Amino acid sequence: MARGGINRVLVQNAYTALLQQGRKPSIDAVRIELGNTGSKTTIARYLKELQLAPSAATLTPQERLSAPLLALVNSLVELLAEEAEVTVTRVREQFDEERSALRATLSRIASEREQAQAQVTALTLELKQAQAQVHTARTQLEDEQRRAATLQANVQELVTQLAEKHTQLQTLAEASAHARESLMYFREAAKEQRDALLNQHEQRVQQVQQQLRDLARTLDAKQEAVIGLNRDNERLTGELATTRKQAQTWERQGAAVARQLSDLTTEQDQLKAQVISLSLQLDHAAAQTERLQQVHTATLQVNARLQQRLSDLTPMQP
Repeated sequence: MARGGINRVLVQNAYTALLQQGRKPSIDAVRIELGNTGSKTTIARYLKELQLAPSAATLTPQERLSAPLLALVNSLVELLAEEAEVTVTRVREQFDEERSALRATLSRIASEREQAQAQVTALTLELKQAQAQVHTARTQLEDEQRRAATLQANVQELVTQLAEKHTQLQTLAEASAHARESLMYFREAAKEQRDALLNQHEQRVQQVQQQLRDLARTLDAKQEAVIGLNRDNERLTGELATTRKQAQTWERQGAAVARQLSDLTTEQDQLKAQVISLSLQLDHAAAQTERLQQVHTATLQVNARLQQRLSDLTPMQP
């Protein structure tokens, strides 16, 4: 950096002093002679001018007369040069500051670039991992889609089976309803028939009992008449044969009544057998109804299990 007061005259004095000392007037020697002041560039430029300038011995008187003017001009030139050098130095310092700032900026940009590069590397790694995860997720999705298709097929098959079971259940329900209706109709018919037979039997029994009561009253009356006849045996001897014939007729009537009573007893036994047969048929129909009810219950249980399995196999909507 140039300092104030360093000019050509000072450099020339130092240059002359070094020559008188028998030393070589180098840039460093001149600067040391000047007290380590002055720019080496300025000293080098002044030394070059001094070395190129003609010596005083070779100058003409006219040239020696113009020497003070030339020295003044040179002094002015040196002042201008020093000012220019100061300006250049100031510009250079500003340039150095700006260059330092630019270097700091470049360093910061380089650091940011390294950080960005590190982030890009990390993001690239994350992208690869994300792509791997996407690939895995896509594979899992395809597996889930295939599994869903299989489940859908299974669900469709179960729906078909459920429809078939539902149809069978409806058929069984209809058969059970028909069987129940038939059983109710059969029970009603059997009850009506049994009631009719019982009423008819009771009527027949009542008729026979009435006939027996009538015959008993008749026999009582006849016995009283026989007793009267026995009392009047002598008087009624002539009527004995007639009475015996009437007694035989009564006996025949009693035998007929006994036969009718036997027929009624046989008919009553037949009616009891029919009632027993009807009861057995009713028990058989009740057992068949119970079996149909059990089949219906088992079908409902199978339907419930199929519904539960269908619910378990059906995937949930999120």
